[in-house]
Amino acid sequence: MTVKSLTEIANYYGTDKGTIGPSVGWIAHNYTDIYESYLWRYRQASINLLEIGLGVTGQRWDAQIVHGRNKGGASIKMWYDYFPNANIYGIDINPSSFLENDRIRTFAVDQGNKDDLINFLKSIGKIEFEVIIDDGSHRPDHQQITLSILFERLKSGGLYFIEDLLSNGLGDNYKGRMACDNVRNSRSILKYYSNHGEFAEPNAFINPEYLEDNIDRVFFHVPRISVSIALQANFRRPIRKVVKFRPDSESLCLIVKK
Repeated sequence: MTVKSLTEIANYYGTDKGTIGPSVGWIAHNYTDIYESYLWRYRQASINLLEIGLGVTGQRWDAQIVHGRNKGGASIKMWYDYFPNANIYGIDINPSSFLENDRIRTFAVDQGNKDDLINFLKSIGKIEFEVIIDDGSHRPDHQQITLSILFERLKSGGLYFIEDLLSNGLGDNYKGRMACDNVRNSRSILKYYSNHGEFAEPNAFINPEYLEDNIDRVFFHVPRISVSIALQANFRRPIRKVVKFRPDSESLCLIVKK
């Protein structure tokens, strides 16, 4: 039996976490090699994993990623295949019960609403998670509210990922449905914490003291960038374009709990 990599599974289902994405016109994020470097040791374990943002169509949010290879819920299907013994929980602002099976449970939750998040935790009892992945709205205030509520249910040593860190907060020029000018973007707030041990303000954290006391480490990642390869008649080998790192371009972070 051939064991598939996380990237292979991601590309099969059409999530943009892999290297292909749902269609030719949708840029993939290349997150899966980073995820696998942290998560491979859990592959056969009976862990509890929670994903925020399932990418399903509905009246409350237009999930534009649902096209091509992606029929909805691509990434939670990926986690289901990658972790054959895991219990997988998913929350999305749109109902997604069609994704449920023997190990997947879904809940309709607005991650920007703290009461919704608290009620979700009440509904699952005392369950704690080894892994939490925020791939929701990408708004900085939503990311920070969600971290505030859910981090308390992360086990000691657990891993909390936030995807798609954008320059979409106060003082940034980002516009659109993922922008919020009431708080700083999550990348800058977490990088400030890494350097100073406290969070930059303004932020949307509900319990900053708990977070500051219980975060062990924060890692930032710039995923491998897909670059075009030019084949020229005068050269036998392809020429690759060199892409330099741009400061404050980290798009994925991992927060480890003490």
